Amino acid sequence: MGYNLQIGNTLGVALCHISFGSLHEKEHDYDKAISEYDIAYRQLQSSKDEWHAISPLIALAGVYTTKGNDAKALEYLAKALHTARAIKSNEHLAEVYTLYYKLYKRMGNYNAALTAHENAAAMRDSVIDMEKLNRIQNAGLLIERNHQARVMHEANMNLKSERTARYINSVVFTVVVVILIGALVVFVFVQRIQRRNHLALKRFTEMRENFFTNITHEFRTSLTVILGMSRDLPGKSPDELKQSVQSIERQGYGLLQLINQLLDISKIESQMGNFDWRNGYITTYISMLVDTYRDYARCKNIDLQLYFKEPVTMDFVPDYVNKVFNNLISNALKFTPDYGKINIALWREGDSFFADVTDTGEGMDQKTAENAFKPFYQGETDSKNLGTGVGLALVKQIIDAVHGEISVKSEVGKGTTFHIQIPITNKSDIKLNEQTVDNAPELPTEEKKLVDTEADDNQCTVLVIEDNRDIAAYIGDVLNDRYAVAYATNGEDGMKKAIDIVPDLVVTDLMMPGMDGLELCRRIRSNDVVNHIPIVIVTAKISDQERIEGIEAGADAYLAKPFNVDELRSIVERLLDRQRSLRSKFGDNATNTKEPQQQEPQLTDVERRFLAKTVDHIYLLMDKQQLDVNTLAEKLCMSSRQFHRKIVTLTGSSPASFILKIKMKRARHLLETDPKLSVDEIAFRCGFEHTSSFYHAFRKTYGVTPKEMQRGVDG
Repeated sequence: MGYNLQIGNTLGVALCHISFGSLHEKEHDYDKAISEYDIAYRQLQSSKDEWHAISPLIALAGVYTTKGNDAKALEYLAKALHTARAIKSNEHLAEVYTLYYKLYKRMGNYNAALTAHENAAAMRDSVIDMEKLNRIQNAGLLIERNHQARVMHEANMNLKSERTARYINSVVFTVVVVILIGALVVFVFVQRIQRRNHLALKRFTEMRENFFTNITHEFRTSLTVILGMSRDLPGKSPDELKQSVQSIERQGYGLLQLINQLLDISKIESQMGNFDWRNGYITTYISMLVDTYRDYARCKNIDLQLYFKEPVTMDFVPDYVNKVFNNLISNALKFTPDYGKINIALWREGDSFFADVTDTGEGMDQKTAENAFKPFYQGETDSKNLGTGVGLALVKQIIDAVHGEISVKSEVGKGTTFHIQIPITNKSDIKLNEQTVDNAPELPTEEKKLVDTEADDNQCTVLVIEDNRDIAAYIGDVLNDRYAVAYATNGEDGMKKAIDIVPDLVVTDLMMPGMDGLELCRRIRSNDVVNHIPIVIVTAKISDQERIEGIEAGADAYLAKPFNVDELRSIVERLLDRQRSLRSKFGDNATNTKEPQQQEPQLTDVERRFLAKTVDHIYLLMDKQQLDVNTLAEKLCMSSRQFHRKIVTLTGSSPASFILKIKMKRARHLLETDPKLSVDEIAFRCGFEHTSSFYHAFRKTYGVTPKEMQRGVDG
């Protein structure tokens, strides 16, 4: 600095101020760093040296970004961006866009952050491409110079010996090979970096899409109950009104809790929260917090115990301790069955505080444990499907914010242990008032119990498959005045129940743990027992692409949450009307050959194949004199109950009635086409043991006896 001041070198002085600012910035003395960078910028700005003036601009923007002064950072970034574009410097543009990316990401503006990230990557790629081109050009110049040197040397020395020539050629060849190998290595390295950036960008995009898909599902699910039940409140009885209000309150509280957790995560990530540090006995504080859960645990016959060897004094944030242990204890209570155990152990080792929360609940598989702290993640073995998957993500953010560590160890059927380690400090001057513990325990909500209703002979059965019990109960309340309603809480249970009861219609959610709604539709359509059943998807996924995927998977209708009650009733009624039409065709008009064909409902390919297969087996068993309902069901790989439900759904007739109609059609065909056969022979071929039974059934079906029809054919 002294020498530059002596000779009056403005550029040298400015560069020295930039160096001083960099040293202050490394020491985290940001005010002095800003002062040095500002002096350098004003000196270079007055000299109109834009190429060097952009360096203090970028440095100022970086310092203000670090300090969290977004307005100043944006101001200097705008100037730097303008200058970099004016001098066409891709290197400086890459630095500017990188700072924009960090700033927007911290502000939560992910769209702008993504754009800045892409621009920075593009600028860096262009710089790398120019460097690669320069290397290739330099390699060409080097080869040419070596060639010219060899020619001049041969002219001046009057051709060296053959050995010397071979040596020179080998040297040239080696140089070329080395250069080409170097260029290839650089090219592969650049490609690998670009691929890595592309994969990182793809993962970021997928994470963002999954986040918004899941949060939209949670919001729409809760709003479906809140809006739907709110519209129906005026017409309800006092008991029904009380239940509806409780469901609305439960969903509203869940929605508020989800929003608060998301805000807490965002607040901690952006480091905008003021940590309210207190110094005191953290073991005593946690003990009082655990006491707020003891009554609930006692009601559920769960043994809740807290263990610690000695009191531990340290700095901690009471609100963070509440959120961490509320989430962990509440989760343990949700997934621990009656007469289970929950143990909380606290201890100190050296300069670290440790805490274990252990339960004897259902546990998690390895994949679920690895993803337990990801927002909205819910394991496939989560049969109860309680919570939104945000609580553990919040716990992880809090532990990271206080420089601690959290891990989970779990085994299916044996329970789960969350292990926490936090460094102990005693720097806070504010003491904790241990007599006031502000904590409202997050007790698991008692969800409405779903009870299947029994269907009478003339009533259709609707199977509702929905992981949110309030939504399932609401759909059931909408439909149970006209139909019998059965319930399942996930795709696996729904598939088993559909095969067991063979309902007339299925209403299913799309986003469920384990088997989702799309996979459920595919399995139903590929199963001979239930492939005829209409499917209605009710979901928060409402894009055209998702709707097309649902229809392609086999759904007959697609309804978005929050849905209109009248629209749901109309869709269900329309789909069941088709089933009734099929029953009318095969039940009332199966033997009426004069019924106009154009009035018959159209069968699907699956339904036609099933009925054709059934009729084929009836004829085969009839020829073997082995025809009965149980044998026929066994040939079709069904239980007698499943076969009965499916035949009644498609034809409106019981299996025995349907078999009798096929027998009568065959008897009539034999009477009309083979008059030489006696009535006794026809009765035997149609599976009747007694001719009198055949006479009675034939006359009841066609209004004439077999003899009278035979004489009419002969005449």
